Amino acid sequence: MKLLKDVGGGLFVSLVGLVFLVGARGLRMGEPLDMGPGMFPVVLSCCTIIAGFVIAFNDVMREGRILPRLEVKSVLGVSLAIAIYALLIERAGILITTCLAIGVLGYVIPKMSFKETGALAFGLSLFLWIVFRMGLGMPLSLLPEGLL
Repeated sequence: MKLLKDVGGGLFVSLVGLVFLVGARGLRMGEPLDMGPGMFPVVLSCCTIIAGFVIAFNDVMREGRILPRLEVKSVLGVSLAIAIYALLIERAGILITTCLAIGVLGYVIPKMSFKETGALAFGLSLFLWIVFRMGLGMPLSLLPEGLL
């Protein structure tokens, strides 16, 4: 029998999408030409749920029937990165928050070097700030209020 590698990950991705879908249920959806604050989270959550199920389904069809071993370090790392964002994004700014979250993820991914993690964290921080602050006009600061 073959070991399933992506079923657990796919189901976890779907679970994360479901959590965010439930969290967005109180937001106004709006219409396609006049989108409300709930439109983007709901659409993204639905896409995440579907993608997770597709990943799990493809692995079941391709490999076999045994459930994979749970990678506790990876699950804890992703959970900690999400918690960092939830707790720090408003106070620490997007640069520090993203760098901390990517640093945690870089630690649980053994093949990423320190340089790769740093470059990814800094580049992603700037990209997110440009998209959300400049492109969408959301009130996100790059650094904490006293530093900028």
